[in-house]
Amino acid sequence: MLNLTNMFYTRFLLPSITSVFCKLQLLIFALQFSNIQAQTQMKIPPYLQKGDTVAILATARKNNDNNLKPAINLLHSWGLEVVIGKTIGLDNNQLAGTDMQRAEDFQQQLDNPNIKAIWCVKGGYGTVRMIDLLDFTAFKKNPNGLLVLAM
Repeated sequence: MLNLTNMFYTRFLLPSITSVFCKLQLLIFALQFSNIQAQTQMKIPPYLQKGDTVAILATARKNNDNNLKPAINLLHSWGLEVVIGKTIGLDNNQLAGTDMQRAEDFQQQLDNPNIKAIWCVKGGYGTVRMIDLLDFTAFKKNPNGLLVLAM
């Protein structure tokens, strides 16, 4: 009887315990690794204040001024100024201009120290196409805020 118990333990019970132990070790490693990553200090831009300027632009799909009226009215009701990017109203098939036009508009707003937030409308695949054309060097030194919202 003792042999059968040992055989059962060795053959059926031990592998499941070992498997659980391996999964537990993997979970502990993952948690420790994520803790290391979480120790990087995140830069948080200041809150928007009355009188700050928000740029609205399109990084992907085309859009027009008429669709933006509710967003513009909301921002004005909060006491914020609004700048409409050059890509609003552009039409390049389904996109708001060429990849270069969208990247240039975004870069101009990103580098402008008076712009405290950037509101991107109609996000999507077009954003991925132009993101590599951007230079975030100045932004990393002085983040002016970045609000991304697809309307």
